[in-house]
Amino acid sequence: MRVEEIMSKQLETCRPEDSLERAVQKMWEHDIGSLPVLAADGRAISMITDRDIVMSAYIHGMALREIKVSEAMSKRLVTVQPSDDLHLVEERMRVEQVRRIPVVDSKGALKGIVTVNDLAHHLRSRTASGVTPEEVAGTVAAITTPRPSAPAPRPSA
Repeated sequence: MRVEEIMSKQLETCRPEDSLERAVQKMWEHDIGSLPVLAADGRAISMITDRDIVMSAYIHGMALREIKVSEAMSKRLVTVQPSDDLHLVEERMRVEQVRRIPVVDSKGALKGIVTVNDLAHHLRSRTASGVTPEEVAGTVAAITTPRPSAPAPRPSA
């Protein structure tokens, strides 16, 4: 089964120059926990999550309206293409420890997004094929395994 068969196509996005306040507003209004970040030409360049926003606000000690998306967004972007097999999505989620992967065309233009929830809902369908329940369970376990990292700097008081 291919990515395009289960990806979400209705997307909210943001730009690097948007404030975190604007990103949070979109997340709240659409009941989502992340946004693809698009360059002016429409290419996907990053993702920003609700966790990224909270951590950035904590580290900077500033109001969300004073911090740009570019200061909090992920420094790496994991993508797939619409024609890719679902196994590739599952593998990238597991290896990269991400819950959401933007789907882009060959030029990097955003076409959709696949989430670990999409994989789980796909498995519940009667016509499920492509990935097994064991693979999805392994992916969720890998995604939620804490990564070793240095503690974030605390804001000065």
